Amino acid sequence: MIRAGRGGIYAASWLNESRIGISWDFNGKDISSMNREQIRAAWTSTHPDDSKNKVASSVGQVYRFAHDMERGQTIIIYDPSSRLYHIGTINGDCVPTSDEDEITYTRAVIWNESAAPRDALKQSSKNSLGGIQTVFTVSDDVLKDLQDAASGTTAPAEPTGDDEENNSHDDEEIRAATYDNGIELIKDRVNQLDWEDMEHLVAGLLKAMGYCTRITPKGPDGGRDVIASPDALGLESPRIVVEVKHRKVSMGAPAIRSFIGGLRAGDRGLYVSTGGFTKEARYEADRANVPMRLLDLDGFVRHYVDVYDTTDEETRDILPLTRIWWPA
Repeated sequence: MIRAGRGGIYAASWLNESRIGISWDFNGKDISSMNREQIRAAWTSTHPDDSKNKVASSVGQVYRFAHDMERGQTIIIYDPSSRLYHIGTINGDCVPTSDEDEITYTRAVIWNESAAPRDALKQSSKNSLGGIQTVFTVSDDVLKDLQDAASGTTAPAEPTGDDEENNSHDDEEIRAATYDNGIELIKDRVNQLDWEDMEHLVAGLLKAMGYCTRITPKGPDGGRDVIASPDALGLESPRIVVEVKHRKVSMGAPAIRSFIGGLRAGDRGLYVSTGGFTKEARYEADRANVPMRLLDLDGFVRHYVDVYDTTDEETRDILPLTRIWWPA
C-alpha cells in the first residue's frame, strides 16, 4: 500500500493518470539505479539536518518504492473522500517526473474497475490499513479482505498481526498518519449515527462556528433541515440554509439543482451529504448563482475536529472525541 499524500489529496489524479508516486526530493536523480547506501548518501547530502531516524525511515521507503516494488505486484491506495480502497497492478518502473506538483517519482499502474468500500472491511483490516508509513506491506489476509470487499463478497479471515516494519519513523510523519487514521475512525462512527443525530450534529457544528441554529420541524421541509444565522431571531445576514442527507449513496445534480432552486434572495446554501456527491452535482454547485457549499463526510469530520473544543455539551454527547497529546 502507498498513501496518496496527506489526506489522500493525490488519490483522484493517480486514478485518472494510472500511476502512483512519492515526493521525496533527490534533485531528479535516477534512484532506480542506486543501491540503498547510494540512496542514503544522496539523501543526507540534500538533507544534512535530518535526524538519524528520519534518514533511516525515508531511505527505507524510497528504496522500497524504487526497488522492492516490481511489475505485476498488487498496489493499494485509499481515497478518503469516497472511502474506497483502490486496487491495481504495478505496470512500470520508477521514473523521475517533471510535474510541477510535489510528486518527484512515479510508477505506472493498471487500476481494477472495482474498489473496496471501507465499510465492508473487517475491523482488523481497518486497523492494519491505518499504518503510519507512506509505503508499507499489506498482509495476505488483509488483501483477501480487500479483494472480497471489492467483488462484493465476504470471507472470514483472522488477522496475522502487524506488518514487519522499521520502528524508526520521523515524528512528523507518524503524527500526520495518526491524524489521518483518526479521521477515518471518526467517519466510521458518524456512519453509525441515525439521520436525526446527524442533523443535530450539523447544527452543533455551525453553532460552534458562531452561528445561532435551529432545526426545522419534521415533515416536508423544502430542503431546509437546519437554519443558521448570526442572530437568534434569524433576521440578520448571512443566513445559511442547510440540507442534510445521511445515506451512503452519492447525491446527484438533480438534488443539488432542486436545493438551489429553493433558496431565497440573500440565502447561503450548505448541502451536507455523508455519501458524497457526483461530479455532476459538484458542477451544479459550482455554477450556482448563489453562494453554495457542498460538504461530504470527509470535509464534515475535518471541520468538526477543528471546532470540537468550542462545541456544546449536547453536540459532544452525539459524537464525543478524545484528544491525543503529542510531544512538541
